Amino acid sequence: MLNLTVPTNVQINIENDFIFIKGPLGCKKKKKSKNIELFFDKNTNKLWLLTSDLKEKHFYLSILNKMILGVAKGFSVKLNIIGIGYKVFLENQTLNFKLGVSHSIVYPLPKDISVKILTQKVLTLVIFGNDLQKITQVAAEIRALKKADPYKGKGIKYSNEILKKKEGKKTNV
Repeated sequence: MLNLTVPTNVQINIENDFIFIKGPLGCKKKKKSKNIELFFDKNTNKLWLLTSDLKEKHFYLSILNKMILGVAKGFSVKLNIIGIGYKVFLENQTLNFKLGVSHSIVYPLPKDISVKILTQKVLTLVIFGNDLQKITQVAAEIRALKKADPYKGKGIKYSNEILKKKEGKKTNV
């Protein structure tokens, strides 16, 4: 029998075949697996999972944990945009990129994801929301617009990504 400790600002309701998780950053709904029994103890704020299949138990526990963390604290991913003249503008849930091509690239954001643009030493996009899968998907799609160049390092990369720069052509003189 495994359990999850639920933060005090998160409410959990188990009704029929669904579990509803509500917190300060939104509400999530998940269909309960037929092989899993769920119990929520309001006195200790613990969510208990009962099942005979250990793999499914850990998988379902991980999914529920991400949902609880999402509605309680949220998730964020940082992308760095490196290059001279590379710019990004946020207008009504759409991102407009100028990435060194003849036209601007428009990327519409999903409704439950917010983006903050930081212009310090490096132009940084902070993607924030309560669904980790959706945030990482949006970050991967934005990164695919202009992947970082291995020779000069220009493009879009994750803030914690380390690029191995390649050596350019050598001339024999």
